[in-house]
Amino acid sequence: MSEMALQRDIGAYISSRIALGPNTVVSSTLVPEQDGEKFDRQSFTNESEPPLSAALVFPFNVIGGTTAVAGWAISVHLQHSDTTESTAFADATFKDGTTVFESTISNDTDAADFLADGVLSVNVNLGKLKRFVRCQVTHDYSGTTSSSRTMSIGGVWVTGGSNIIPAA
Repeated sequence: MSEMALQRDIGAYISSRIALGPNTVVSSTLVPEQDGEKFDRQSFTNESEPPLSAALVFPFNVIGGTTAVAGWAISVHLQHSDTTESTAFADATFKDGTTVFESTISNDTDAADFLADGVLSVNVNLGKLKRFVRCQVTHDYSGTTSSSRTMSIGGVWVTGGSNIIPAA
């Protein structure tokens, strides 16, 4: 096996899982908290042990109409459980010690139409979490608009950092 510094195949060290199935939210619609897809940390096939770290990544796309200032507040809670039962999940802390990740996707133009896309990302320490992990996402639109705005958003777990390095 070659030296770690010389290995360039990062794909051998990471895995990905769906965190939040892609969905579209309309500004005029009240959106309840959405439970993300849960994953079993012990089910990873290319890792010898459960992953210890992750990035929780949310690609988004916002399509707008006429308004002066508008924004989507995104709140993400990290949850974990010993079982797969949805009632057993409890809030956990992110890598920075907070219990909620919040970000605002904003637009401050009065253009008739606009398009904004990007990625929100937060680091997660999985080492202290229980076997099953999921996120919960809440969307909150702010602004006045004469036409609907929509936001498409999904989520992906990108995991790595096991105690034993898998075979490349």
